[in-house]
Amino acid sequence: MPGFLTQFLRTARTVAYRGRKSPGARRWRPEWLPFWIATDTESRVHPHVPAEHADLFLAHNAGTTEIEVLNWLHATVCLLKPRHILETGAADGIGTLALASACRANGFGMVHSIEIDPARCRRGEARLRRYGVGEYARFYAEDSRQFLRRTDLVFDFGWFDSMCEFRVDEYEICRERGILRGAAAFHDTSPLRAESLTDWPSPPEHAEYRRRLAAAARDPRVGGFLESRLSRGMVVIFPPPA
Repeated sequence: MPGFLTQFLRTARTVAYRGRKSPGARRWRPEWLPFWIATDTESRVHPHVPAEHADLFLAHNAGTTEIEVLNWLHATVCLLKPRHILETGAADGIGTLALASACRANGFGMVHSIEIDPARCRRGEARLRRYGVGEYARFYAEDSRQFLRRTDLVFDFGWFDSMCEFRVDEYEICRERGILRGAAAFHDTSPLRAESLTDWPSPPEHAEYRRRLAAAARDPRVGGFLESRLSRGMVVIFPPPA
């Protein structure tokens, strides 16, 4: 009974949350996203400037990646069939859920989520067990750069979503050690991000993040890159052709 009551209250809270949507907000949801996880228009839960067109995106809250981006991650894992996936920065664990759900759809694969906050790791583990994908993810409560310098794992895909000032460090460690064989995707790359968020990252920190990311994308050792400037922004760096 307590479990049923908890689920009922969560569902009721979600229904109430959805009721606050702005007129015309989309009700689309990917199949992997549990029905009680509330979504709203990205522009209502996270600060943006109009040119980022955040009204075209959905999100759970300000700290969680846009649902469209998470759905891209899910589809990419279903397409590329990676056996080992790197995630830096778990936050609420919904991104981990998207990745792990794709591994379940594939029938194999493991998400290695590096999150420095032990409490968030515990909550993420509980959330994934609740939705039946706990066996497809492992959480590591430690500094991402230290983990990547010592791990023996080799990753087939990387999702970099920790502190902005650490993400290129993480990628460079992976590249120097040869432990990332596939594509690397980076969140929060919009060139306009500092116009609506002036506290974190600061404008100089965000400019340095973009500068270092652009340098990494132009490196002759990579196979190319893709950039989306919509909403919070995303950059994908591809490995060289085999």
